[in-house]
Amino acid sequence: MPKISISTAINHEAGTTDYSSFLRGTVAVRLHDLCGRPLGYCGRHLYPDNIARWGKWRFPKDFPKGKILYNAHRAESARAKGIVVVECPWAAMRLTQAGMQGVSLLGTSLTSVQTDWLSKAPAVLLMLDGDDPGRKAARSIAQTLCSMTSVFIYNLPDGMEPEDLSDSKLMSIGRDFFFF
Repeated sequence: MPKISISTAINHEAGTTDYSSFLRGTVAVRLHDLCGRPLGYCGRHLYPDNIARWGKWRFPKDFPKGKILYNAHRAESARAKGIVVVECPWAAMRLTQAGMQGVSLLGTSLTSVQTDWLSKAPAVLLMLDGDDPGRKAARSIAQTLCSMTSVFIYNLPDGMEPEDLSDSKLMSIGRDFFFF
C-alpha cells in the first residue's frame, strides 16, 4: 500500500500520539468543519490485528460526521474544477499527495450539508471503496447529486480502496475525468 508522506501528514495535521487513550495506537487525524475550524481528532489503526478488533477508524463518541467533509477547507479552491469524493481521510490525503484535491464523507452516507457543498462543484467524481457498501453508496450519492452537478463514478476493483492506488494511477484517473 502506498504510504502517506511526512509532508502530507504535516499538511493534514496527522501524526501519532501516546497521550490520549482514545487515540493510542492510531494515527491521529485532525478534523475541521467546512470553514476550516478544528473540531477534534479521529484515529486510524494501521495494524491488521487492531483493524480486525476495532475497525480502521475511531471517531469521538457522537461526533457529527454528517456535518463535515474531511479536507473541504483545503479543497475549496479546487472545487471550481471538480472534486473527488472518497470514504475516508486517508484516501483524501493520498489524493492530495498525488496532486489533486478530494474530500471524504467519513463513511458512505451523504447528508444535506455535504450535498450542498458538493453541488457547487461543476463535477463530482465518486471514488468509493471497491466493495458492496462503497458501490451501493456511490450509486445512491450519484442519484442524489445528478440533478445538481455532473457526477461520475470510478469503480475500483474488488477489495481495493483509493489509498491502495499509486500516485500516478490516482492522477491518471483525475486527468481522465477532470483534465488536470
